[in-house]
Parts: sequence; structure tokens; C-alpha cells
Amino acid sequence: MDNYKNIIREIAQINHSTGAPELTKPVESLLAENKKAIHIAVLGQFKSGKSSLVNNIIGENILPVGVVPVTAIVTRLQYGPEPKLTIRFTDKEDLTTTLNELPLYVTEKHNPENNRNVSLAIVEHPILEPFKNISIVDTPGLSSFYRHNSEATLQWLPFTGVAIISVSAERPLAEEDLNLIKGVMLHCPNIALVITKTDLFKTNEIEEIKAHIRFSLQKAISRDIPMFEYSVFSQLTIFRDTLINNFINPFNKDYEKEYDEIIRYKIQNAISQSIRYAELALQTALKRENEKEAINKVLKEIKANRHHHEREMLLSGSSFKGETRDKLEKIVLPNQAKVAQQLEEQFYAAYQTWNGSLFNVSRSFEQWLKANLGHQITTIDNACFEQINQIVKEIASYYEYSALQYRQRLNDRINQMFGVNLPEVSWQIEFSGIDKPDVSVYRAFDSHLDTLLFFLPMRWFKRLFYHHFEKQIPNETDKNLHRYISGLTEKIIKSIDAIHKQALMFIINENKDVEHILLNDKNNHIELQRFIEQLKEIKSLTIKTN
Repeated sequence: MDNYKNIIREIAQINHSTGAPELTKPVESLLAENKKAIHIAVLGQFKSGKSSLVNNIIGENILPVGVVPVTAIVTRLQYGPEPKLTIRFTDKEDLTTTLNELPLYVTEKHNPENNRNVSLAIVEHPILEPFKNISIVDTPGLSSFYRHNSEATLQWLPFTGVAIISVSAERPLAEEDLNLIKGVMLHCPNIALVITKTDLFKTNEIEEIKAHIRFSLQKAISRDIPMFEYSVFSQLTIFRDTLINNFINPFNKDYEKEYDEIIRYKIQNAISQSIRYAELALQTALKRENEKEAINKVLKEIKANRHHHEREMLLSGSSFKGETRDKLEKIVLPNQAKVAQQLEEQFYAAYQTWNGSLFNVSRSFEQWLKANLGHQITTIDNACFEQINQIVKEIASYYEYSALQYRQRLNDRINQMFGVNLPEVSWQIEFSGIDKPDVSVYRAFDSHLDTLLFFLPMRWFKRLFYHHFEKQIPNETDKNLHRYISGLTEKIIKSIDAIHKQALMFIINENKDVEHILLNDKNNHIELQRFIEQLKEIKSLTIKTN
């Protein structure tokens, strides 16, 4: 370990001299941990069943799960003699509490947009005793995992020595899954693919899904990845046993050897990226004496292109926001007549059981309507979930494509000018899904009328007021569906703003790295050449001793 720390220290010093980013920070973070455990991160697209998969692997429902994407914060599960939760914050000291507090810190519902500034949740539990040398990490999203510039990355990258990528059998290996796999490969020597929700399909259908995944992987990457079927609802333990025995347990059993390989892999990756930045710094230094004006021109182009791209994304974001409500109405409102009809049919039977004064009956109506209308809107929300989330996913795809296209143009310009390419990067927008709506029902009567008729016996006027209540059902249906749409519109607009911010930060960080190197006016090309040779020698030594 001391030898690795010396290597990392040497690389860090070179990067500081060349103007490269702090590429060694993830490995430094991993080496600084007191317990040298192997972290197995469960990654995947939202709603692919990651938290349910982790719960099933460890044999205890510790992580919160739901019908919508739930996890918002990285959660690490590891062995401890007593159940315990430790919350790490970005702005204050750690908090130690009980496991039932976990949803308050790691879910989008209780910690929206991470208002509590949580950086990591650590769960200790005796049930993980069979996995003493490893920890299992539940993850919420994708994007902060990939970039070395952000604080979030420094939390994520140490966890990716081993990755289990969760892919739902309902939508097997989409383009975003392939992008995720490519990104993980940059940092992670050990990857397995777990196909979740296989209970929804027949055996022959699962074989077709697996064949499709194998074909897609063969086309996209030149690396074999072990594949496992999984279902948390199946009574068979074969899925769990196969994954644990064939993939997880070997890391627990031979953790010292596996840990060493992970460190080497990460060091080699850091060296490769460092060489790219050093080569850019070298070519800049060589050209600076004769082409100083040309370098200044490139810098101006980079800044101008960035501002132009930012304005373009801002206009696109405004357009997306303006179209959101109309798209939601087209998805939701076709259900309005059916909902009102079903409520009216259910209302007749319920109304016959209500007795007492008008006051009591009107309260019964309000409670009944809120419960049943809430159920109907939740049913619509479940049925339309994919369509609603697809609105944001399409927007996220635009921003992701736009940001990466900008990065590619930046790389092309650097290559044209200096003959080198920027380090490879894989980046995705993080989107954790839209949460559930709430429902409210107005009072059945105006308050003053309700008070006057407080003691009115319903047996005299039951038929009369039946029609009064029945007429409110379509109005309440219309009001609450539009209220539901308004709530979703507001949430989607907030998601667009968050996605825009992610893309913007990616572009800013990419620019900052390049500008920092180009602005270095030292005439140190001999020193830079020596740094490159030094880095290549370090990489060669780590490969030879592997």
C-alpha cells in the first residue's frame, strides 16, 4: 500500500505541474480508507430494481423501495455487530442514528434535491457477516459517477472496483445502458450484468432477451461480461445463490488479491488520462513560441463557442418547459371521462350506507371521494408512468447529446491545433424520475350552508342530496386531474432545470481543464517531455508487476 501511495503522490505532482485535473483523488480516497474492503456498486437506469436487488442479495429489506424511483443518495451496506446508520454530510460532522431513519436522508421524497447535503449513507448490519470483506453500494443515478471535477465523483469512483449493472428485462440494454457499461469500464476491472424482473417473462422470452443483450454487447464493446438472471419475487433461491457464489463471494474470499488488482487498474487509468493532459501541455508549449497568437485565438474560440452553446441550451430548455403542460394533458386527460364514470358507479353503492345528519353524510362523501379519486389518479399515474417519464428522458437525451457534442467539437479543435486528443470520457445525465401526486377534495357545501343544515336528518332529503353529490364528481375529477397535471408540470420543469445545470457544469468543467493547460505560459517543453516518459514508465511498471 505504501508503494501505491508513493506512485499516486508522484502522479499527482506531475499533474499539478502539467495543469491537469486532480485525476488521482479517487484512488487516494480508496487508499485512505481504514478498512481495505472491496466495494461492489449496484448501478443502472432508474426503476431498474437496484434497491430491491440489494435487499434481496443481503436477505433483509433495509433499503427503501417503491413503485417510483426512490433512492437519491449513495448508500453503502457493510457488516457491523449491531444495526447502525451513519450519515456523512458535505457541510457538517457525521450523524449516527438508527436504520429506520434511512429514508429521511436517502430518498427523494424526504430529502428532495438533497437539501440535507448528504454525501453518503453507511448502513452497518450483522446480516452482512457473510460478506465481511466487501460492502454493497446502492446508487441513485449515473452522471456524477463519471466526472473527476465534482465532489460527487470523489464519493462515487472509489466504489467502482466491482460493478453490478442492473438491467430490467422489461427494457433490456437500451443505449443508455451501453453508455453506462462503457463508462464503468473506464474505472472498473470487474463488471457483471444482472437482468432483473425476469418473473414477468416466460423461459423462451428470457432466452431471447439474453441473446439480444449478448449481441448488443458484442457490437458495442470488446469485452465479455458475465450475465445473471434475477427476480426478487421468485420463490426460487437459485438466482440469488448463483449471483453470490459465482460473482460476489470470490471477492469476499480473495479480497486482498482482488483489492490489489482494483488499485492497479485505477492507477493505470489515472496514468492514461494524465498522459493525455501532459501531451496537450507539451504540444502547447512547443507551439507557444512561434504560435502564441494562434493559441490565444483557440482560447477565444473555446470561450465564444461555450457561451453560444449555453445560450442554445437555454433557449431549448425554455421551449421544453413551454411544451410540457400540453404534452401532459394529451397523456392524462383522455382518462377523465372514464374516471368520472367509474366514480359515479361506485358512488351509488357507497351513498346507501351513509346515515345521520347532512353534516355527517357530507364529510363521508368528502372522505370517500378523496380516497377513491386518489386511487383513480394513482392508477392513471401508474399506467402513464413510462410516458410521463419519457418526456423528461427525451429532454435529458437532448442535453446529454448536446453536451457531448460540444465536448467532441472541443476535442476536434484541440486535435486540429495540437495533434492530441483529450482523455476519453463517458458521461450521462442523472434523472431519478418523477414522484407521486397528491389529491385534494373541496368541501361538499359552502361552510355557512353546512352550518345551517348541521342537524338536517338525511332520511327526508336523501334522494335530493344524492344528485347534489353526484354532480360534484365530474367537477372534482376535472379539478384534480388538472391539479395533478399542474403538479407534474412543476416537477418536470424543476427536473429540466436540474438537467440543464448538469449539462452546463459538464461543459464548464471540460472547458476549465483545457483552458488551464492552454493558459500555462511556461516554456517547459523539456520538463513536460520528461513527465510523459516518467508516466509511461510508471504505467509499464504497474503492468509488469500485475
